[in-house]
Amino acid sequence: MRRASLAFLGLALLASTGCDRGQFAEGFATDNEFRQESFEQVEAVPVDILFVVDTSCSMADEQEALAENFPQFIEFFADEVLPFRIGITSTNINDPDSDGLDGALNGDPRWLEPDTPNFEAKFFEHALMGIDEGHGDEAGLHAAYVALEERIDDVNADFIRDWANLSIIVVSDEPDFSTRGAPNSGEFTDADAFAPWLDGYKDTPEASQLSALVGISEDGIDAPDGCLHPWANPQDNHNGNGGEGAERGDGYLEAAIATGGATHSLCSEDWGEMMGHLGLTTAGLEDTFVLSEVPLLHTLRVSVGGVHNIDWVWDAEANAVTFVSYETLPRPGETVAVEYHVPEPD
Repeated sequence: MRRASLAFLGLALLASTGCDRGQFAEGFATDNEFRQESFEQVEAVPVDILFVVDTSCSMADEQEALAENFPQFIEFFADEVLPFRIGITSTNINDPDSDGLDGALNGDPRWLEPDTPNFEAKFFEHALMGIDEGHGDEAGLHAAYVALEERIDDVNADFIRDWANLSIIVVSDEPDFSTRGAPNSGEFTDADAFAPWLDGYKDTPEASQLSALVGISEDGIDAPDGCLHPWANPQDNHNGNGGEGAERGDGYLEAAIATGGATHSLCSEDWGEMMGHLGLTTAGLEDTFVLSEVPLLHTLRVSVGGVHNIDWVWDAEANAVTFVSYETLPRPGETVAVEYHVPEPD
């Protein structure tokens, strides 16, 4: 799927009356400015998932939160008996000051599947890679490229299945430094180069995406600052980081937007909710539904499966309704109905 940055919160509307619109006066029922649109949530799809996890010295708490909240991420896959594969590598790639994974998948077995014994415990073990004291220049985009392009016939052989979707999830509290090499060197990757490579990795661009669990300002994805963890002291903050937060995920956010992936803040107060939502979109479910016309915002009314829903935001750039909650994101086959008015013609 393709999504844009969120602009502002959607406005909750009048509660449902339960009446059929045809019961109202004919003048209202034939209102020329009234619109009704409906969408059916897609079916979930098998997916190969590559986590690229930052192992720099400020990431101990975030690695632990990722591992502890993995059950929420995988819950939908387990409930739907959805085939998946999960591999994990680090952002450490060709770093001369440390011994990183250099694109290799971490742990034994190299990847996890539904029939892997104790796979939740195994994910905990694989995700807690620890801290690499010499790792300073996180290069998640380049690490993903090496893992899936240069080492897929080597230590990562057979990880990718031709018939499954591909999802890359980067978890980092700093920007991407994959451009530290010169163009055409072995270390050069940026969002502009990464996105078309990933779009072409499968038969269709929609079958592959990168999602970013990184620093995002409270002022929105386009703001230059990062974020602070809820427990952090703002006076100790330096550019949204300093061990108590995350700098803006430059590079990762641009790659996520370009490839249709999800974006979530590393400083979320509810990692369980965030990981659950990320699990649903990783399984291929849509959280954004684009309208055919620009609505009057105060008239927007949304329902899911016939039930009035206010747990959404309005995406002005995409002219779309985006669901933000794991609990209310439409499940496969559910119908999303949107009613609204458009401005009267001049």
